[in-house]
Amino acid sequence: MKKFLSTTGVVLACVAPAMVAHAAGTLNLYTWSGYVAPDLIAQFQQQTGIKVNIDNYDSAETLLAKLKQGGAGYDIAVSGQEMVPVLVREGLIQKIDATSIPGYNNIDARFRKPQWDPSGDYSVPYVWGTMNFAVDTGAYNGDINSWKVLFDPPAQLRGKLNMFDSANDAIALAALYVGVPFCSEDPKQMQKVLDVLKQQKPFVKTYSSKAGAIRESMVSGEIAMSAIWSGTAQRATDLRRSIRYAYPKEGSVAWVDNVVVPKGAPDLENAKKFIAFLLTPKAAAMNTNFLKYQNAIDGSDAYVANDVKGAPAMSPPAGTKLVFEQQACSVAAIRLHDRVWTDLLK
Repeated sequence: MKKFLSTTGVVLACVAPAMVAHAAGTLNLYTWSGYVAPDLIAQFQQQTGIKVNIDNYDSAETLLAKLKQGGAGYDIAVSGQEMVPVLVREGLIQKIDATSIPGYNNIDARFRKPQWDPSGDYSVPYVWGTMNFAVDTGAYNGDINSWKVLFDPPAQLRGKLNMFDSANDAIALAALYVGVPFCSEDPKQMQKVLDVLKQQKPFVKTYSSKAGAIRESMVSGEIAMSAIWSGTAQRATDLRRSIRYAYPKEGSVAWVDNVVVPKGAPDLENAKKFIAFLLTPKAAAMNTNFLKYQNAIDGSDAYVANDVKGAPAMSPPAGTKLVFEQQACSVAAIRLHDRVWTDLLK
């Protein structure tokens, strides 16, 4: 799931970590809740004898804060692409010599040595997808091909929508809508972003970035529209067929999550074994079938279920503009993000 970085969130997330015990033959994984297929974990444990312990975070800010506090004994963490350079700069993750890990050549060439890790030393791709919004067509069956529906909703959806409570996720969507660069350092440009978020605020029922809660609220009918990630949207649609995922004409925010190894990981060898397992086509397909997100492993399509391959959220329409603009912003840009979010929440 796409996550952005905010210094405001870092301050709020700086709480004492619950330390994770580590013993021989274990692997401690830090990731979003429900962000790995249970069958994948079961098969890895069966094949290797390594017990996997999973701990969850609820924002990129929490991930950063936890790793700054020492990593709590994690061997593996899942990080958004914009966070990888930050974690490298802060010395919070270590080189893993990815090209030497079995299965590295299975990675789609587009995702090898990417912009956020040009040397390919620190990360391998996990899953990727888009971040748009979804609408329950039972409540509103009009055209949803523009971000205007989310930020200036029709009467049928007012008071029935959820917006991300992550500052930078919300800012990213609003910035795309008004045509402002995500990492803009121009106060006038960021004022446009604030204006559209303030315009939307009276119509927002809840602010939440918890994928499971968003899915459940849409399926139950508690909300009729939400900012959402593609996989979460598809899992919601599987349960309530009237939910439709939008591909706005202004563009869709695209993202890639990555596997990294925290500095001081207790068991680097077990971490590499897990990464090698993730790089196999069958394991990658397990995650895709469960999470409904694309993976970056060649050969995995043979193991992806047909209904997943054809799922709307997995198959952007021809001509869809994918905006891979996520990046680690400058200090000046982050300060503007914080000002926008603080002003919005007044």
